[in-house]
Amino acid sequence: MTTATLTESTIALVAERLADPEHTAAVASRDDNRDPVYDAVMWGPLTLANGLPGTALLYGELARTDDTWRPVAHRHLAAAGRAMASAPSRGLFSGPAALLAAAQTCAGREGHYATLRRGLATWVAEEQTERLRVFRSRAEEGGVGVDWAAYDLVNGLSGTTRLLLDSAVDPVEGGPAVESALAASLRHLVALSAPIRVDGHHVPGWWVPPELQVSDRDRADHPRGDFNLGMAHGISGPLAVLCSAYEAGREVPGMCGAIERIAEWLLGWTLWDEAGAYWPARAGWDEEVAARRPEAMFTRTAWCYGTPGVAAALYRAGMALGRPRWCEAAVDALRAALRRDESRWAIEGATVCHGYAGLLRIVARVAAASGNDELRAGCAWLTSKVLGCADGAAPFAFRHLMRFPAAARSPVPHRAVNVAGMLEGAAGVALALLPVDGGPRPWDRCLGLA
Repeated sequence: MTTATLTESTIALVAERLADPEHTAAVASRDDNRDPVYDAVMWGPLTLANGLPGTALLYGELARTDDTWRPVAHRHLAAAGRAMASAPSRGLFSGPAALLAAAQTCAGREGHYATLRRGLATWVAEEQTERLRVFRSRAEEGGVGVDWAAYDLVNGLSGTTRLLLDSAVDPVEGGPAVESALAASLRHLVALSAPIRVDGHHVPGWWVPPELQVSDRDRADHPRGDFNLGMAHGISGPLAVLCSAYEAGREVPGMCGAIERIAEWLLGWTLWDEAGAYWPARAGWDEEVAARRPEAMFTRTAWCYGTPGVAAALYRAGMALGRPRWCEAAVDALRAALRRDESRWAIEGATVCHGYAGLLRIVARVAAASGNDELRAGCAWLTSKVLGCADGAAPFAFRHLMRFPAAARSPVPHRAVNVAGMLEGAAGVALALLPVDGGPRPWDRCLGLA
């Protein structure tokens, strides 16, 4: 069987296993599918990460070339809609914004779900406006620094800004509320890129102070705060979204300068090992203000953190502003990542967030844009890595691997859980296996890749 045939059959297997949303929910919400760190079931019915909007993305993409999947997409959207009343809203990946992202993808060229999309777009715009007001009030009261919700792609303002960018140009979704929220959001992200003065130092405005860190562990690891480089929760997400806005002709004052500041800051954090260039996951306060960069820092070779996400955003910035140096740095770092010993990648399993599928999708997108032969070869290799993770005995054909607190004392370093959605589940793996035709697919915007 050729790789292409195996890939096609694997996508079909995942799609068949996930097709019934009620069965999918029953399996994914079982008590044995628990996150070993947070002790929570890996199921959120209205999330892109592990719920029905994430599975709907898969069927929306499949329906672009095969109409037989359109009713399945509809069933997943309808089931997700029934969870609206009880689902929390946390940016693009959870709540009404997640449903809107899925509905936009499933709408297709025919523009289905007009009433649903119009209502959701207005809701997202109004909530975005309120969130901006809260952040502005904190700044006016003298608060310095921000938390992730002020800018990140997954739970913060960047992800929902990217969503509003598509709503604004849609005749059904667009309107004054969307236009106002989009413009204010872009101004917010531009302002966030400006340096701030803290304890006698000029540092990037996306500094997260210790009191706004997300966990006690983060506060312990970064007692004076930190600067996140990643695509999921770091500054690469806003950079990608600003590039999308610039390419769409939605420029606001200072946008080019913001893109330049972020890109050059990321380049300034380029570190080196025997394989080549890489970017760390996060930089602590002391590391940022030191006269010299550390010789080595923790990183991943993943979508969420590390070189791939940074490279994807940096390549997009180089293309948007016509900076070949940025594009070359991104391609070189991805080539180095593929050469680096896999034991140092710090990724697990097949899924998108911190597994092979996310790395595959980034390499595929940059390979298609750059035409680099080494990256194209890397796509073939990574595809085989993803396919090698398939398990016919698994309910969704792929499992999500999670490290757990006692892993260091266990002969099994991961717990395998059955997750359905896009970021942490089987649907995302199937999406990453879809052919790259040179251009972005609708779901790519959820990853900062379009």
